[in-house]
Amino acid sequence: MRTVFDKAECQNLKHALAKEWLETNGLGGSASSTIIGTNTRRQHGLLVAALNPPAERYVLLSKFEERVVVGDQEFHLCTNLYPGTVFPHGFNIQTEFRLRPWPTFCFADSEFEIEKSVLLVHGENTVVVGYRNLRAHDTVELKLRPLFAFREAQTLTHHNDAVNTSVQRGAGVTEVQPYANLPRLYFHAKPDAIEVRSDWYYRFTYPVEQDRGLDFEEDLFALFEMTLNIPGGQTAYIVVTTEEKKNDVIAESIVTAERLRRKQFERETDPVRQALIIAGDAFVAKRGADGLTLLAGYPWFTDWGRDAMIALPGLTLATERFDAALQILRLFARYCDQGLIPNVFPDADEPPQYNTVDAALWFVVAAWRYWKSSGDTDGMRQLLPVMADIVRFYKDGTRFDIRADTDGLITAGSAGTQLTWMDVNIDGYIPTPRHGKPVEINALWYNALLMLAEMQDKGGKDVQAAETLRKQADQVAVSFVKAFWNAEGGCLFDVVQGNNRDASIRPNQIFAVSLPYSPLDKAQQRAVLDVVTQHLLTPYGLRTLSPKHEKYCGRYAGNRWQRDCAYHQGTVWPWLIGPYCDAYVKVNGLKRPQRKAIADFIRSLIEHLDDTCLGQVSEIFDGDPPHRPVGGFAHACSVAELLRIHDEYLS
Repeated sequence: MRTVFDKAECQNLKHALAKEWLETNGLGGSASSTIIGTNTRRQHGLLVAALNPPAERYVLLSKFEERVVVGDQEFHLCTNLYPGTVFPHGFNIQTEFRLRPWPTFCFADSEFEIEKSVLLVHGENTVVVGYRNLRAHDTVELKLRPLFAFREAQTLTHHNDAVNTSVQRGAGVTEVQPYANLPRLYFHAKPDAIEVRSDWYYRFTYPVEQDRGLDFEEDLFALFEMTLNIPGGQTAYIVVTTEEKKNDVIAESIVTAERLRRKQFERETDPVRQALIIAGDAFVAKRGADGLTLLAGYPWFTDWGRDAMIALPGLTLATERFDAALQILRLFARYCDQGLIPNVFPDADEPPQYNTVDAALWFVVAAWRYWKSSGDTDGMRQLLPVMADIVRFYKDGTRFDIRADTDGLITAGSAGTQLTWMDVNIDGYIPTPRHGKPVEINALWYNALLMLAEMQDKGGKDVQAAETLRKQADQVAVSFVKAFWNAEGGCLFDVVQGNNRDASIRPNQIFAVSLPYSPLDKAQQRAVLDVVTQHLLTPYGLRTLSPKHEKYCGRYAGNRWQRDCAYHQGTVWPWLIGPYCDAYVKVNGLKRPQRKAIADFIRSLIEHLDDTCLGQVSEIFDGDPPHRPVGGFAHACSVAELLRIHDEYLS
């Protein structure tokens, strides 16, 4: 994987604006931008703080305006986009960008050479920005003007008179609090001078937002400017934080500690695995005072039950972070209600939303895999009562009309609900109605019954309960084949609604093959794999609908309505390459030719680590070639399944 980008790439504006970086802090907070520091989306910023971890994300500090002064000359390091123009042009003197151990930008002219670094501190809403003077014989004068947004990460700010422009100055710290309802921000630095002056900067342009059909211009405000004289070979640090520090802040110590924390990743010698482990660490975050969770992705997702359970094996079990895995499972178990785990935790302190039929079933699968990977029977026993509740409520009935029908299969929802992972609902319009009996839900149900039976037997020592569950599973297996097998198509129906059977070719059927227990015989498994391969497989994952279908959308673009309509109508999802590879191995075995094939299946996704958000895997890709990456630029399930497949089949 590439981590260094040279002068030619940095000074190619179009190329540089398409490559982003991401820093995270284990709280849900982040710092991100492009490799030239030009913000192109509303979530970019030097300090995006999670005020109620991992949620309530606010862009507090957007960026620095940076000028190097040499004699009577000024050199801008920053680059901004405004309507129809670019100013200033700092990218023209940028000579390098490095991703590891944290984003680092190099600038040089005949008069100076300076290196800028940006790192977030784990466990704090704190960013440390360093400027190192690489010319040993000259002192560099650097002028920094912080540009503030102080708004929710999903909104934009504009000129207003409500900003409190006062600046408090103390020994080594400068404080601002532009709005009374948002945190005070502390700047720990040792400037040679500070000029207090408030200004508004108008109409920053964010092209990613423009492409998404959203508002794309923002005004930012400045309250002061710092001047730092940096001797040759020395580094000046600015520590910006929402944390009130009682002791002196020694930036060098903070940087050293964070460098030491990150060295744990360097022990992995396989460069691909190392990159994926680093990527995966970004999604592990605190929830509340003592909880641990998995974020669904960046820049806009929080922790979703479904995504957390799908991602858990790859992000925690493959990396042997068993303590983290159990903490995450306990957190969601704590919120289990009427057999359902939360689909979404709201940003504020409102009750969780439980509108999902698959999250609780994925919870059982994740808990079983945790037990199998860790051997922790005691931990598994702690989760057994919750899993037993899940199965009982699914059988007898719970919210959203989720229940077992007389044939033992799970039916869920109604015409106005979206409970599966294909859950788009646009102001009441549902592009992919899947109420009734969805194929993957019943594949998960069959597995949940057998997995719980095994755990009750070996962990709970309840042989009778295990036997009852296995009998249920036998009924489900027979009913599954009868209801879902499409003899004419040689595959599975996607949804069964009474006498109606949806023959749309979607990837949901792959789970009936890929999950540990399959209700299908070997010939049926191979047939399903063949159909999915023919219609849905791409270099970046599986399409969500066959291109031969009349509702297929090959490009994810346009305004919100257009994008949401395409979300599950052909768009490629990388995480589905995981179950596809599982199915491929189950059907074909795992010898040298199969390992080579799996390496081919994931090659483009591994190469994608060098594209878009560097070191991360995108949420989705266009269904049509060249399969442009779109959606969230860092997706937990995408990274998790890639890491899991790499470990299980290629290591």
